[in-house]
Amino acid sequence: METFLSILRGINVSGQKKIVMADLKALYEELGFKNVTTYIQSGNVIFAAKNADSLAKKIEEKILKKYEYNVPVIIRTGDEMQSILAENPFLQNKNIALDKLHVTFLSDAPKQELLDKTKELNYEPDQFIIIEREVYLHCTN
Repeated sequence: METFLSILRGINVSGQKKIVMADLKALYEELGFKNVTTYIQSGNVIFAAKNADSLAKKIEEKILKKYEYNVPVIIRTGDEMQSILAENPFLQNKNIALDKLHVTFLSDAPKQELLDKTKELNYEPDQFIIIEREVYLHCTN
């Protein structure tokens, strides 16, 4: 079995698309996943599965069936998470405050024309770098 992280977008935000984490854990177990662990009310779930095929789709369909919510699900493997942490481009600055670093996960890599548009954006002193399906953030304030 391989370990995965799923990120459910837009649940439990301002009372919208409310899903109790104990219920979410049970939903994952109904799908046959093992070692299911939820993180606060975030919609982030760590679990083990035998087959990586269509995990996001399976979870999305189960949530739609049970709750009638369309909830986008992003999946990363444990190995991907290790690489994401290790390859954070802001870590090249040895003086960086680690508690100011964040990562946002995208379901797909942005198209080049959208990446080109981001080069025009300036949010100083905050910075961001998009690599593949991750947005690395350095938020100084």
